[in-house]
Amino acid sequence: MNYYITTFCYGKKYEPIKSKWCHRIETMCKNSFFEIFTTCNINLIYGFRYAWWDLVRLYNNINLLLKTQKPVVNVDIDLIIEKDIEQIVNLDYDLIISKEIGNDEAFPKEYSNILGFGICSGFYIIKPSATIFMSKMYDLMKTNNETYSDQVNLMKYIVNNEHTIYYEDAILDNIKYTNIIINIDNIKICVLDFNIIIRDPIFNIGQFGNHINIDNVGGTQNFLQYFDNNLESLPLTCRCGKSHLGDNNICNHLEIRNNKQEITN
Repeated sequence: MNYYITTFCYGKKYEPIKSKWCHRIETMCKNSFFEIFTTCNINLIYGFRYAWWDLVRLYNNINLLLKTQKPVVNVDIDLIIEKDIEQIVNLDYDLIISKEIGNDEAFPKEYSNILGFGICSGFYIIKPSATIFMSKMYDLMKTNNETYSDQVNLMKYIVNNEHTIYYEDAILDNIKYTNIIINIDNIKICVLDFNIIIRDPIFNIGQFGNHINIDNVGGTQNFLQYFDNNLESLPLTCRCGKSHLGDNNICNHLEIRNNKQEITN
């Protein structure tokens, strides 16, 4: 199935990533077309506050969906695709979205505490069957006087409206994953197994994508290394122990990585 991959690239922090991101998509995802949104082309009712980019990219993704009637995949420009994602696109759900790190402590905690998990909108797939639902989300985001965040607004909507949650297994690239399925408003939302699209990856376990916070690795130029080098030969992408990022916790991820390498060797 043909589908579209999109991203939003705005500002000096992200502009240098664009060429490598495009090359990776062209190389990995053979049946896709891609579009990069680079301007704020909507009226932001509450101005350029946090997560305004969520609103811009959703507006453009819905328009592309309406125009093409093809699945539209949002892939953040700081998310590095490692495998062809067509198998994920072909999963039989209306909206597919990656899982946030942290389980019931994921941002925002007031909703992940209830759901037991969080969603991460750095990777999501809208099928034509989810157009009405996501248009409703866009309206809620745009008129929410507290935050534009798609992550917050979608989780809030799920918590505050009738829904059911269950689990389904899927085999992708010969690996078994367990996804969370949410039935709501006559659509099915699939929250992907965390190991399909990994936030703050520690090592390679066959994931389809690595979602890496640029600040966690020391800026744009350091981030670009993760396109060209083995993940496990590069610094950890987590925030732990990085006082300049406001985290003074002891990081145990290096020990986890080293233990895995020792077992492998």
